[in-house]
Amino acid sequence: MKHFLVHVAGRGVMERLVRLMAGLHQHFIVAILFRLLTRRMPSDADQGGHKRYHVLMIDKDTFYEDVHASLGASREVRVYVAHRVMVKSIAAAFLPPELDDNFYVSDDPKTIQAKRNYGAFLTAMWPHLTRLLRIDAVVSANFGYYAEREFAGALEAMGVPFLALHKENLKSPGRMDFFADLYRARRGPFTGRRILVYNEIERIVQTRAEVIAPDRVTICGMPRLDRVHYWRRHEANGTANDAANDTVNNTGRKQVLFFSFTTKTGLPQIRRKSRSGFANLAEPMDDAVAKLSWETLFRDSHRALYRLAQERPDVDVVIKTKPRPRDYDPVIALLGDPATWPENLKLVYKGDPFKLMITAHTVCGFNTTGLFEAITAGKTIVVPRFAEALDPAYEPFIVDYEAAASYATSGEDLTAKLQASLEQPVQGVELAVATKELLDKWTGNPDGKASERVTKAVLSEIDASRNG
Repeated sequence: MKHFLVHVAGRGVMERLVRLMAGLHQHFIVAILFRLLTRRMPSDADQGGHKRYHVLMIDKDTFYEDVHASLGASREVRVYVAHRVMVKSIAAAFLPPELDDNFYVSDDPKTIQAKRNYGAFLTAMWPHLTRLLRIDAVVSANFGYYAEREFAGALEAMGVPFLALHKENLKSPGRMDFFADLYRARRGPFTGRRILVYNEIERIVQTRAEVIAPDRVTICGMPRLDRVHYWRRHEANGTANDAANDTVNNTGRKQVLFFSFTTKTGLPQIRRKSRSGFANLAEPMDDAVAKLSWETLFRDSHRALYRLAQERPDVDVVIKTKPRPRDYDPVIALLGDPATWPENLKLVYKGDPFKLMITAHTVCGFNTTGLFEAITAGKTIVVPRFAEALDPAYEPFIVDYEAAASYATSGEDLTAKLQASLEQPVQGVELAVATKELLDKWTGNPDGKASERVTKAVLSEIDASRNG
């Protein structure tokens, strides 16, 4: 139904309709629209029948995979997926346009009242929605999404757990200080029930920023990494699950996967929404850090992959970007129209990277969680570390993959190391102790059991709310 409505009416029409009804305080109509734009998560574990728990997730890229791997895999849980257009459109009826994820704290009386009005609307709408759809708890991908801040507080006041399964957890030492300040000054305290984080690094940042009390943040690890652990352990014996086997490249050609990055990947930025008036989506910053850019590293790394495809027509090279123009447009501007690229070089910006990653022989990237997934899969890892990456000013903003990766010292060396990596054998099923420690530090999941921890934490909060 959700896809039908959006397709027929158009996303913009649906956004305007929801916003209009919310602005007119039509709680029941908005609840109906919310229900119509909510779908059940398909899952092998959900084969119908009565479920003990019903959880609503607010959809977001990669967050879906985390929820599917955890709550979606539980036979006791039914997961519903709410289209993000609903929450954002309701929020737009009340909140001033300058508010966004990185500008939510305000002492302006009109803004404070607007937030209260939004929360009051959600409080009045919620009973109508729960008569249409049973919901025991709500989960989000980040504690700081501006459209969900009052949602969290309203549900908490009604005794309904609102939990953030915080997916942005890759913070280098320099980014830890930056985000602690940003969380404290611009996002403010979380008003929901509990935040689940991947690692100790994120727990430290959030508690230091006083976003949440230490006893209400739980380290669970990255749930979607569980499937990679499973794939590694079973693929060696030829017993990987069907979904993984379906992705194996049977052409006999080796593949190199490059997780693309931008000139600002991992560097401090204050991203803003276009509705707040920042056309380039980045708020100007005056300090020296704002001037940092991986300009040469970006250029020479991408050209190295292009060169690899030219020199090795027997190898498939895939450049994977995020599905946003600001991520893939610079690649196209640098390397030209993909239609003119070598036939064995492909740009991919949509879809689940898991399938690309398990098919690859070698994985390359910079400042990306994707490399930790590749490390977990036992893939050969090559990381560019030259140009700006050798400048001490940039060092605090580099994610260190330690001995799990091979490091290239120039663009030419990156091509050469990728060439050489193709001759290296596939690693075994068991990960080295040092690799497990690295995964624990950055992903909180060295054992493939993060999904269990997430599910236990969420269901515990539901049980506590029922018994309290």
